[in-house]
Amino acid sequence: MSFWDRMKEALEKGVSTSKEVFDKTKKKAKDLGDMGALKLAISKLERQAEERFSLIGTRVYDLLIKKERKSVSKSTPEIRDLLSEIIDIKKNINKKEKELKKYKT
Repeated sequence: MSFWDRMKEALEKGVSTSKEVFDKTKKKAKDLGDMGALKLAISKLERQAEERFSLIGTRVYDLLIKKERKSVSKSTPEIRDLLSEIIDIKKNINKKEKELKKYKT
């Protein structure tokens, strides 16, 4: 095999290897971007749940202290809808966390 044939073969292997590395890097970058988006969505959902918990506390206080109700429960209309929203948010968080686990395994 001549020098030029060996050089051509070496260059072809280099290009092939570079393409493989580029493809792997591209996929990894996409995965990292997807993971970042999922983490951001989870964080946003967690903040929404915290806001609902805060509203529940405010409403319970208003009902018990300001409106002098004797008790409140999870079926109290002013609280029931917020609890339902929190449950839905938690389901969405769990769904996104499962999606995130796909990238970590």
